[in-house]
Amino acid sequence: MTIMASYQGVVEKGRIRLAPGTELPEDSRVYVVIADDEPAPLLDAHLARRKANGWLISYVGNFMAQQPKLTQLANRLVWQFGAFLAQRDVLHVGPMGFVYVDAYGGEVLNTPDEAEEMIAHATTLVASLSSAES
Repeated sequence: MTIMASYQGVVEKGRIRLAPGTELPEDSRVYVVIADDEPAPLLDAHLARRKANGWLISYVGNFMAQQPKLTQLANRLVWQFGAFLAQRDVLHVGPMGFVYVDAYGGEVLNTPDEAEEMIAHATTLVASLSSAES
């Protein structure tokens, strides 16, 4: 499921009251989530990408986070970024994997094992490209 838009409302007498002037897209599928407290503000894609790039530089190497997508991962709203191999004077290659950033807290949810998988994938690809050029 990809989250396309988010609207805030209040339940009154079993009905959802949205802010005045709110117009929902006709014939769209909606899901209702009941929050027990005021939700944290949603992290914007630019800041989430900076966090993803910081993680890639720290744990993987010459990679860049691209193609942001707001999606669900294990019942969490996350920003998903493709991890692309970045080399000077070469188009970005990938994705070699994905980086997931919590859409509210901003923490990167990837594990060290996922970093190793991205490195292995990139190493295999670069070796195959090098042997093809020979």
